[in-house]
Amino acid sequence: MQPNTIPRVLTPSHVKHYLKQRGIAPLSDVINRFDAPPDAVIAILEFWQQRGMVHKISAQPAAHCGTGGCGSGHCSAPSLAGGCQTPTPSNDLFEWQEPSAPPISLDILSDFDASWLPPLPK
Repeated sequence: MQPNTIPRVLTPSHVKHYLKQRGIAPLSDVINRFDAPPDAVIAILEFWQQRGMVHKISAQPAAHCGTGGCGSGHCSAPSLAGGCQTPTPSNDLFEWQEPSAPPISLDILSDFDASWLPPLPK
């Protein structure tokens, strides 16, 4: 499918095509692209995660968060309430990964043991 031809209907295959095109996308982008409830998008992304096709990259909190550093100006993302902003699930990134095929041995004779063969006629 071409980039703009993916339907906006939320299905596992449409999410697959969207992530394959982008490679990586924040949850908020996937939600906005399909105009779907976050729980529905998360369920589909978990479906693909269980099959090893999607890798979730969790958002990390700002430095010194949780240690009281925000009030002293150490955090890069203080909230309006004076504490640190904790990462929201919409900041999580999801990356499409094609499964890697097992290596193929090109040396088919490496495991061949001729000792079981009958002797060749002379």
